[in-house]
Amino acid sequence: MTTTITDLVGAWRFVSAEEVFADGERRAQFGPNADGYLSYSANGIVTAVLGSTTRPASGGAGPESATDAEVVAMARDFIAYGGPFTLDPETDTVTHHIDIALFPGWQGGEQVRTFTVHDDILRGRTLQAVSPDGRSLHVELTWSRVLA
Repeated sequence: MTTTITDLVGAWRFVSAEEVFADGERRAQFGPNADGYLSYSANGIVTAVLGSTTRPASGGAGPESATDAEVVAMARDFIAYGGPFTLDPETDTVTHHIDIALFPGWQGGEQVRTFTVHDDILRGRTLQAVSPDGRSLHVELTWSRVLA
């Protein structure tokens, strides 16, 4: 079934993100306790915010009072980005064209996913990548539509 922009538009709540390695190992990308949202707008903008809910907290009231070490620890298992998106219905591929991101190296780049929508579940898969230890992997993502 071909995914359309109409299928994607709306807000989605994080269900899971599992790293799948070529050697068969599978593990939760953000650990056992993760949450987040993915939102596709009708005017072609995507925003994604997701990560571990057990990240260490800062001793301060806000980001301006956090130490550099605390900021690094808080960002380690967290992703946030936004920008335009395009859909290729021939391949059921959505490309997120990133304008702003927690990781500046992503800005100006793209995140490509294959996605399928069945009922109120959105399933995606990243392209193959290489982990820091040199192993090949992809990530399988599952989201549940946020109903009004």
